[in-house]
Amino acid sequence: MISLSEPTSVVAAIPNYNMGESLQRLLPQVLGQGYDRVLVLDDASTDHSVDVVAGFSGAVEMVRSPVNQGAGANRNQVLNHVADGDLIHFIDADMDLATDNIGAVARDVFTRYAADGVGAVGGLVSRADGSQEPFNFGPVFSLKTVLASAPPMLDRIRHRPRLVRAIRRVGVPGQRYWPDVFATPVARPAYWLHEGNMLINAGVFAAVGGYDTKVRYHEAQDLGIRLEKLGVKRQFDPVIAVVHHYIDVRGTSRGKQERDSVAYLIRKHGVGRFLFER
Repeated sequence: MISLSEPTSVVAAIPNYNMGESLQRLLPQVLGQGYDRVLVLDDASTDHSVDVVAGFSGAVEMVRSPVNQGAGANRNQVLNHVADGDLIHFIDADMDLATDNIGAVARDVFTRYAADGVGAVGGLVSRADGSQEPFNFGPVFSLKTVLASAPPMLDRIRHRPRLVRAIRRVGVPGQRYWPDVFATPVARPAYWLHEGNMLINAGVFAAVGGYDTKVRYHEAQDLGIRLEKLGVKRQFDPVIAVVHHYIDVRGTSRGKQERDSVAYLIRKHGVGRFLFER
């Protein structure tokens, strides 16, 4: 039985690959937030990330893979360093924190939702210019929602307010499935959550098997499907906010990884589910 009571401790878990400069900026922010522990999950970085963490004199724990495994496998390293009652807060290394006292806020918000069977809560991810990222959360991974063009289309024209207003009056295909990036964000249930700013109960994360290590893209959608099968609800709440500076460590492989991951998820979860689930 998975316990979704008040967390025993709140653990910041920061996945990292060759983002030493970002860690140097982020870690002092994290250490002032009242977390019980702070972990850096390192995917065999070749830059100075190890030295950066060592410079914090034991206040930050380095969990380091000997070989590069990919984002999902790297995040899974946290499972060997937490207890089932802990609350994990995944924060990507290229973020700045935009909420104060996150340790206490995370404990409070998670405890409130856990009473309704929620085991994962996603926070707000914005850009440095103040705009919301279009994929803070999303619907079930299916043909209908994959074809919905709302998030990327609206995001591309966000600097053209008159055009945005005109399109919103007409309506955008699939908009109801996704965040409205031009409205004030509000709490709402979600199928999958942005993994760069996500709270998840450690027991839930262990029970679901963590991230699928074969997936290098769409890990969040896959995790959402498996949490749904486990009967664990997911919730978006903007109360914990971060600013994403977006350091791309995938390079030219990103497009191929995305296509391969879509094909893999269709095979894994079934063509019928992909075609007909809404």
